[in-house]
Amino acid sequence: MKDYAILTNRGGYSIFKFNDQIIRFATSDRLEKYIKVIEWDKGYIVVMKLTM
Repeated sequence: MKDYAILTNRGGYSIFKFNDQIIRFATSDRLEKYIKVIEWDKGYIVVMKLTM
């Protein structure tokens, strides 16, 4: 069992992986990358991101 999550983005979608669970959701096409996860609680992810 892993004790970390992975948050990535590709082609207008963000992908959140934790253990065997994968959640994919639409994001801006201009999103370049996530810089930092600030908070992860009650189903919400608050992040710092870089957009152009």
